[in-house]
Amino acid sequence: MSDLGTNILALVLELPNTREICLNDPLSPALVSELAETEALISEALREVNILQSDMRPVNLLPVELLIHIFGFLGGGSFVVPVSHVCRRWRNVALCTPSLWTVIRESDDFLAATTFMERSNNLVLDVSLQVIISDGEFKKFHDIVTPHASRFRRLHVVVHGYRVFDFYYSLSECDLVMPALEHFSIRIIEYGFEDDRSDEERLPLCQRFFDQLESLTELTFRGTLPLREHLSHSIRSLTIADRSFDLNEVLACLEAASNLEYLALLDSVPHTFHRSTQRPIVELSRLKEFHWFQGRVVDNLLETVKLFEHLVLPGLDTSSTQFVMLLDPSKYMNSALYTPCHRFTNLFNTAVTELILEASHYASGKPARNNIVFHGRHNGETVFSVRVMRGSLGFLCVPGGMFLTSSVYVDLSKVTHLTFTSTLPYAWNRFFRTPPIWAHFLRSVPFVKVLRLHVSTPTDIIKSITNASYSNSNSDSSDSPYPPTLFIPDLQYLHLFRCGVVVVGEEEGKRRGTVCTGSSNSEKKDLLRFLATRVEFGIPIKSIVCSPEDGDGLLPAVLDLVESIEFGRPGNWAEPQFPSRMAALLEKHLN
Repeated sequence: MSDLGTNILALVLELPNTREICLNDPLSPALVSELAETEALISEALREVNILQSDMRPVNLLPVELLIHIFGFLGGGSFVVPVSHVCRRWRNVALCTPSLWTVIRESDDFLAATTFMERSNNLVLDVSLQVIISDGEFKKFHDIVTPHASRFRRLHVVVHGYRVFDFYYSLSECDLVMPALEHFSIRIIEYGFEDDRSDEERLPLCQRFFDQLESLTELTFRGTLPLREHLSHSIRSLTIADRSFDLNEVLACLEAASNLEYLALLDSVPHTFHRSTQRPIVELSRLKEFHWFQGRVVDNLLETVKLFEHLVLPGLDTSSTQFVMLLDPSKYMNSALYTPCHRFTNLFNTAVTELILEASHYASGKPARNNIVFHGRHNGETVFSVRVMRGSLGFLCVPGGMFLTSSVYVDLSKVTHLTFTSTLPYAWNRFFRTPPIWAHFLRSVPFVKVLRLHVSTPTDIIKSITNASYSNSNSDSSDSPYPPTLFIPDLQYLHLFRCGVVVVGEEEGKRRGTVCTGSSNSEKKDLLRFLATRVEFGIPIKSIVCSPEDGDGLLPAVLDLVESIEFGRPGNWAEPQFPSRMAALLEKHLN
């Protein structure tokens, strides 16, 4: 510490005693006054010392431009407020940088929103506000927004009320003009199942808000539906989340926004009470990116099939498309997803190269039962995940492909990697109940080169594939006089691993032993029989990959039927394969 600081500290330490002496002496008012002045001078000196010490810290030697760049990572708005309270320099930098105050979050109250907008000067704004539909509440929203409306680039509104149409009506009646608005987003709380307006209700003729949004290209609706007045050919992006919608109405909306390039329907369940067959075919010729998620069924109404029957998507980019349907199997019947339709949509062309079958229960932590999840992957990214009931296999699989619904087709002719995986033990023949059903499935993936198994007993699947080869003969055994039909003839590599969790008391969990050999000679022979069949057809398996401990249990004859045996561990292909980009969308729009 400097000499000045030491002297000031000494004075401060002496002050309490001096004050006590002076206060006890009634004959020294002048001394008391002088002491008060001295205290004030010392306090000011200490404050200046603290400022000088703060300015000399390494972080405060950074250039202002670099400090602003660092503050920019905070996200703006209310997230910048704490750093503006650290020191005088940081406060001056924060308050004099308008770009740090262009974000208003829905958690900010109206006072904070007004303050941030004023600090942002003339920069464009990203604004989120909450509005209560009641007398006087919309006027507060209007008064705050109006002075800065011309600078809004994104407006997100959380509406508390039963009918969002009341908000749309108030918005259309007011004089708000937002020429720079690019993205309008709305979420309604406590919405009803009924449509948001009756057939007789119309917006005011002026409709100034939506009519003058020349830059508007992106719309997001959560818990509510767009009105046709919101849509035009200039809209490029549309997201609807957490809302069942009338099938006829959504087709009309898509037709009104026919130049969409991005479409996300997230847990927006289509339904209809009108069994009309006179619905238009809607072509979205510019649509490149499409995300569909459905995790619920509303009142047994499942019209997903009908929606895709009426869509034409010629320009869809497979790598930017995701289709996820993980429905509670107790809430619908197989026939609901496979009702007859006049046409179907091919969402992924020929780009799916991996097919993963995951045995998982609808409720986490339980062993799978009569339904499993099919995942399709492209370039290492999952593009579709669909929970399939075993009774659907007859509709699902066709040679070279599968129907996720009767109107959504996936070409599997380019699939080279087929994976069976489970975290808990599962008897796969519970799902594929007979050799003919196995054969029906295997025809849908004719060009598989790599078979990867991470299950409780891989030899069960190996045996089932072998038996399926004889399912076209008069007997299901290899003693049949009829030649077998060899499925997946391009198969060259086997990855055989067992899942590590055993559920005590479950039938599957009681089966222990090595992954390739099992606990009996019969299971060892199942693998041997599979390999011998491949050799008999002149297309032997090139390589088996398994754990070192399982490799030690292989029969010696196996070494004569394959080119090599490699030791390793299962990779990330054995883990759950939910689409990562879809997870981010659900977190953003559905919490």
